Amino acid sequence: MTRIASILILFTFITVNQVVGQIVVSKVQGSLSEVREDGFFYSLPRTGINIDVLVKKSQKIKGPYSEFADKYLGLTQVISMNSTEYEVAAIRLSTFTEPDPDNFYFARNTGKKKDRQTLEFFLSENGALVGMGDFNKDANHRQAKELGSSGLNIPEIPNPTMFERVDTVIRRISVDTTTIEQKVFKKISSAKTPEQKAKEAADFILKLDESMFNLINGYQEVNYEKGTMEFMYKQMDELKNEYLELFKGVTNYTTETYSFRIVPAYSAEDQTYPLCKFSIGKGVMDKNLSSGDLLQLEISNLNKLGNVRSSIEQHGIDSKSPKGIYYRIPDEAMVKVKLGGQVKIESQFTLDQFGVVTFLPAKSLGNLELYNNTGGLRHVIVR
Repeated sequence: MTRIASILILFTFITVNQVVGQIVVSKVQGSLSEVREDGFFYSLPRTGINIDVLVKKSQKIKGPYSEFADKYLGLTQVISMNSTEYEVAAIRLSTFTEPDPDNFYFARNTGKKKDRQTLEFFLSENGALVGMGDFNKDANHRQAKELGSSGLNIPEIPNPTMFERVDTVIRRISVDTTTIEQKVFKKISSAKTPEQKAKEAADFILKLDESMFNLINGYQEVNYEKGTMEFMYKQMDELKNEYLELFKGVTNYTTETYSFRIVPAYSAEDQTYPLCKFSIGKGVMDKNLSSGDLLQLEISNLNKLGNVRSSIEQHGIDSKSPKGIYYRIPDEAMVKVKLGGQVKIESQFTLDQFGVVTFLPAKSLGNLELYNNTGGLRHVIVR
């Protein structure tokens, strides 16, 4: 009998000791009198959307001898004028989290200090509550930008642009009735015309063609090894292509990345966010311009937590009764990016602020763990 009484007394002591210290949480709005007490602030996260638009820029530059390509080489498919074109190569969607300014809370331990339990809380670097007790930190989400670069290199003809011209000057000298004719050779340096330089480049290309043909057909007098022949052929082919660019022109490709960040507010209706305008001739432009196709973000709330939301509202989250740790049950949304009214990419994401905020009982918590990116419950022990 004495042993049973001792057990009952011990059980009663433990129960009372756990109830005396409660974690009471108040939402930060306006001024809180509870802030003067011992406690700490924490926030719930909200989700933002990163939109990375990769634009491919094609810059066509005509060769300096393009007008002579047909005459000397028989080439008709050449770049005749400089131009620049843009194309949306890819669109990437990702999410990031940040503190929700509408969901900051102040948590305090009630009861007398001697009766309070020692609780250890863990916050993320941006002030979001991660847990109490053991927990695993989630890695912060980061999105890397891809940058594209390219160079343009049109080789110049190694021949000098000046050439030496020899003119014949005839002088006639008359002495009495005798006429003496004297020829004088005068050297004059003149600049080569574009057609002359084009003719030299074309002749060099034809000579390279002949040398490459002779090399692969064994007309050379030296018996080269296979590796040597392949190297020589490759070098001549590269040189030939460089000279051909002087007639055909070159196309330079670069990739430009434009990043947009949108943090949507909760709405049961579809939302549209204009990002920019886009045209083939000018690329990405300001969204307020009249020309170009509109690139926009569309978000549709899937409202999968409709019943949960109604139940929580009936429960009375705004009641005056003490509340424990606030947490969030996130909801999902369909995210689309449209260009000129056509869907370019769509994906389903979890958006924290589209979910429901609720709370745990204002009781002693033995262990609590929240998801860092959503503020949702991951693990909890309520005693």
